[in-house]
Amino acid sequence: MRRFPGPDNFTGWHMVAGLAGFFGTLLLITLITVLVVFLVRRNKHLPAPAGYRPPLPPALQLLDERLARGEIEIDDYLNRKAAMPGAPTTAAEPAAWPEPEQDPTRATSAPMDAAE
Repeated sequence: MRRFPGPDNFTGWHMVAGLAGFFGTLLLITLITVLVVFLVRRNKHLPAPAGYRPPLPPALQLLDERLARGEIEIDDYLNRKAAMPGAPTTAAEPAAWPEPEQDPTRATSAPMDAAE
């Protein structure tokens, strides 16, 4: 009775080839995984594109929107913003308040002469 059927005179290389295929497949899967992890980590450290602004926290965004709609005044806005976590503990005061009759959108550093 023959132990291994077939006329190929089995010498054990079939098992070596099978193991090489198995470990070769493991190596290929490992290399692909390492490549994917490397590319993902590399892309996390890229600078943000030009003009990108990270999203605001929801409370700060709501506060900005209320100020833009005119629902709250500037001093109330500054006090509420200062009360938020991560913000300075005191409210910041603007450098100069515009006079009531002055248009705050126009910068007038000196009065214009009519003689010019």
